[in-house]
Amino acid sequence: MYCPECGNDAGEAKFCPECGADLTGVKDALGAKRAADPGKRQGGAARRQGDAAVTPSAAAGGGGARRLSPVVLWGAFGAIAVIVIIIVVVLPGGFGGKTGGSASGGEVAGAVTPVDADTSGSYEELVQRANDLYDQGDTAFHSQKLEQGSAYFTAAAKVYAAAWAKQATDPAVGTDFAVALFYSGDIEAALKQVDAVLKESPDFQKGWLNKGIFLSHEGRIAEQSGDSGQAGKLYGQAKTAFTRAVAIDPKSDAGKQADQSLKALREQ
Repeated sequence: MYCPECGNDAGEAKFCPECGADLTGVKDALGAKRAADPGKRQGGAARRQGDAAVTPSAAAGGGGARRLSPVVLWGAFGAIAVIVIIIVVVLPGGFGGKTGGSASGGEVAGAVTPVDADTSGSYEELVQRANDLYDQGDTAFHSQKLEQGSAYFTAAAKVYAAAWAKQATDPAVGTDFAVALFYSGDIEAALKQVDAVLKESPDFQKGWLNKGIFLSHEGRIAEQSGDSGQAGKLYGQAKTAFTRAVAIDPKSDAGKQADQSLKALREQ
């Protein structure tokens, strides 16, 4: 596993031997592979269980929807990063271009291969296809192919959207949809989607965990842009979401991740 802070190969270490960054939860969040037989996943419909997103700290500016660059994502991963991942620095056109630059989380080079978002088929087929795209994005991020990873997550979000339009009943699928939006850089849409999930499933723990992550990230953006008042408001909302996640089941993986994130926010 590569350290998102400095790019060093940290192996299975909990802390990066090069820079000391806390790597707790990163492997679980991005590296955990799904069961070999998706048909036997809990809840059916060939899905993961509502993955959580990693929280990087990153600067952003400009107006409109917050679309962020995955290059900054890993390079800016810092103070509140205890669980999972995502995107950074507002770009008017979002992702999908070439980059010759590099970040401390790894070099990104070469053209991005277009990713097809096939939105045809049954609900089950759509969820499986979205899950596969999500996993490919996961793999690309782990290989430091950040722009390519964001392309997979963008396609996954479109396919999840098609599935959700057919059947908006599974909170795990709805949360994975939100995380894919977050990974693709559309944080506002991610928050809207996770709120829709929590409205119908108020005790879905991973929904609250992810909402806390999304809000923490928005808070970091506000803080680094100099808006301390807005940052404080967003951090407060994030703490509320993490607290709710912990209260649902403090012993679960999601509960532990939420508790770690909550402590990190309190220590800022």
